Amino acid sequence: MKRVFSLLIVLALLAAPSVAQPDWPLVYIDAAETVDSGNAKDRAATQVDFGTAIAAALMKKKTPVTVVTDSSKAQWIIESTSAQKQTRSGDLFISNRVVTEFEAAFKVVDIESTAVLFGYNVKRNNFQSAAEAFADNFKKHLEPKKK
Repeated sequence: MKRVFSLLIVLALLAAPSVAQPDWPLVYIDAAETVDSGNAKDRAATQVDFGTAIAAALMKKKTPVTVVTDSSKAQWIIESTSAQKQTRSGDLFISNRVVTEFEAAFKVVDIESTAVLFGYNVKRNNFQSAAEAFADNFKKHLEPKKK
């Protein structure tokens, strides 16, 4: 299932019109493996390819960066860590409902100077909305400030 999902995202990215701009920074995404923070006997059922989700979110939100797959060509690197926890709800009306909590932390680093350009923490119900929240806030950070 994970392979099919990743393949669909890659195909969607390839089918999308090229948004690379010559003056946009080249970024490489270094997403650490999402960990299960649930302390449950069984691991969280969903394995997340968060790096692909971040790339898709950056494109969807039209963030002015170009994602590259070769870190040696990048000017900036997006580092992320993430954790996912699935718990059962104690709701009286909906018994045994599974609730997912997804947390992620992002850091955008200039490779040449090693300066941290942007940092962001997010807590959402799923990895896609976490990635989109990052992309949206990163885009706002990059946009010129209105006077």
